[in-house]
Amino acid sequence: MAESEIDLAIIGSGAAGIAAGIYAARRSLKTRIFEKEALGGQTALAIWVENYPGFKKIKGEELMQQWAEHLKEFGLEAEEANGVAEIKKIAGKFELLLDSKEKVQAKAVLIATGTENKRLGIPREKELYGKGVSYCANCDGPFYKGKKVAVIGAGNSGVTNALYLNEMCKKTYLVEFLPQPNCDEIYLPQLEKSGIEALYNSELTEIKGEKRVKSLVVKDRATGKGKEIAVDGVFIYVGLSPRNELAKKLGCELDEKGFVKINGKNETSVKGVFVAGDLGSGALAQTVWAAGDGAKAALAVYDYIRKL
Repeated sequence: MAESEIDLAIIGSGAAGIAAGIYAARRSLKTRIFEKEALGGQTALAIWVENYPGFKKIKGEELMQQWAEHLKEFGLEAEEANGVAEIKKIAGKFELLLDSKEKVQAKAVLIATGTENKRLGIPREKELYGKGVSYCANCDGPFYKGKKVAVIGAGNSGVTNALYLNEMCKKTYLVEFLPQPNCDEIYLPQLEKSGIEALYNSELTEIKGEKRVKSLVVKDRATGKGKEIAVDGVFIYVGLSPRNELAKKLGCELDEKGFVKINGKNETSVKGVFVAGDLGSGALAQTVWAAGDGAKAALAVYDYIRKL
C-alpha cells in the first residue's frame, strides 16, 4: 500500500478524533488524523475540566496533550494545521486533498470536526473580532488583566469563563438572555460569591468601537430599555454551531440544526462516511461522551472495512 493510500482518514483531533485514532490503531487500521487548526477541539479551549473520570480538575489543553501522548504510543500523531481542503467519493473510495496539497486515498472517512462558538450577528461583532471581541477566554483572557470585560451567555461555558476572567480583570459583567443562569448548579455558589455583575433577562444588541471595543449596548428584555456599558473586551458564549462543511460536500443528510444524522453505528447517509463527537445529531457536547462516541465509531469503521 502506497503512503497516500490508507484505511481510515480521521478529520478532526478533538476528544472524538483522538479516541477514534487510538481504537483504530489497536485494530491495525492504517490511519491518519488531519486537523485544520490545533489539536484538542472544544476541550482544549476549556479553562478547567472537572467531570472527566480520573482527573479531579485539569486544564482542557493539558488533558488533550495527555491524550496526544497516549496517541503516540500507537504510532499516531494528529497532523495539525493540515486540514482537508476537498473530499470526493470516487469508485467506492475517498480522495482527500489536504491543505498541504498532498492527495490521500482512504477506504473510509470519519468526520469529527465538532463545533465552533456561535456568532450573534450584531453590529460591529465581525469588524471588531480580535480587537476586543473574542470567543475564547482561555486564549485571550490574559490580554485583559486589570481591564473591564463582559461575558455573553450564562451556560456552563459562559459562567466558567466569567469566573476565570474575574480573577484577573478589574470588572466582569455576565449578560444572559434568560431570566436566570442555565449552568450546572455546582457553579451557582461560586458565581454568587464572585462579585461578577450579572445582567439576566438581557440582550446584547450592539458592540461599539472603531479600532477596538469601547462599550456594549444591553437591552433589558422586561422593560425594552437599553443601556451602554463601557468595557475593553467581550467574550461570547451563546451556543455551538456544527462544522459541517465537509459532510455537506459529501452529501451527508443533516438535521434541522445542521448536525449530521447518524445511525447507531455512527454511519451517515453516505456509505463509508462516519461521524463522531459533537458534529453528530443528538450529541451531548461533553468530553467524556465524545471520547466514547469516537471509540464506538472506530470499531464500526473496522467492521465496515473488514467486510469490504
